[in-house]
Amino acid sequence: MKKTILFLFTLGFLTSCSYNNDGIPVFSEIVGKWKLVEQLSDPGDGSGTFKSVVSDKTIEFLVNGTIISNGTLCYMSTSIGQESLGKYYSSENYIKPDDCNVANFKFFYELENSNLLLRFPCIESCGQKFVRVD
Repeated sequence: MKKTILFLFTLGFLTSCSYNNDGIPVFSEIVGKWKLVEQLSDPGDGSGTFKSVVSDKTIEFLVNGTIISNGTLCYMSTSIGQESLGKYYSSENYIKPDDCNVANFKFFYELENSNLLLRFPCIESCGQKFVRVD
């Protein structure tokens, strides 16, 4: 009985993820399309909170480790326009955009309560919150 349970657990774990070109596991819970719904900009006193935004900005995580956005990934923006590409690294939860003018620019992401949070490098706390749309 214990062997059967262990086998089913292992099988479930192995089928719940795939691997990108670097051999890094990409788990299915991040893969998909996400829409921007809130943004955090702290005024400098620690009182900042996420506030709703009206935006059509989306970010899509592909199984192969690529990320695609219909707006810039180089800074915190609600605007859409030219497509922005990059890579995400699930082992360390960071995104590295392809088209920023800063060498080795990256920012971090996390999943929290079924939301995707992006944490940009800011002096004060800042970030964006996305919800899954697919």
